[in-house]
Amino acid sequence: MINKLRKISLFFNTDDFLLSEITNFCTLKKYQKDEIIFFEGEKDKYFYAIYYGNVLMYDSDEKGNIIPKNQFGCGDIFGLIAQIQNRPYCLSAKSENESQIIKINFEKFKNYISNPPFSDRIIKMLSNSILQEIEFNKLQKYDATKRVIFTLLNFPHKFIKKKKYMLAKELNMSPETLSRILSKLKNEEVICYCEKSIKIIDKEKLKKYLFI
Repeated sequence: MINKLRKISLFFNTDDFLLSEITNFCTLKKYQKDEIIFFEGEKDKYFYAIYYGNVLMYDSDEKGNIIPKNQFGCGDIFGLIAQIQNRPYCLSAKSENESQIIKINFEKFKNYISNPPFSDRIIKMLSNSILQEIEFNKLQKYDATKRVIFTLLNFPHKFIKKKKYMLAKELNMSPETLSRILSKLKNEEVICYCEKSIKIIDKEKLKKYLFI
């Protein structure tokens, strides 16, 4: 388990003795594709670390349709904020593929939170999460094209990790609309496709689109 914890961002470069203590309240669990990890509103004593696979955090609309909110991959943790705030999970989580996820007992881990390196890393993680949420909420004032451009400029990782139909849903547009906007930007040589990601070629030109 120590070697598995080393792959998790929260535990990078942590000494063996400390990791050995933490393994006493960690459990490795395998999840199948689309298996639910927890539902919105549930409350338990665990947060989670992804050793292998991908996890989708999502909300649901009145008809039960999934609204993607965030996606995590190998080395990421999730569910920690709810534990720190002692409240139920505010989103549901499911495994997007066959995954191996470490369940960590927060009641026992919280004894380590106030000590470096965990205190510094958790503060940074929470700060980044708040800032991203504030920035992403600004999308509501833009039309479809500007929502895509704003996301390209401020959240480029979303075009790497997320499947297009999920990103389209998060941006409140159809996959066809998202594809059409990206194709237009590509034809104008503002962006290009590089393997499975999108690269910005002309950042200044892309910024100007926000003020047209």
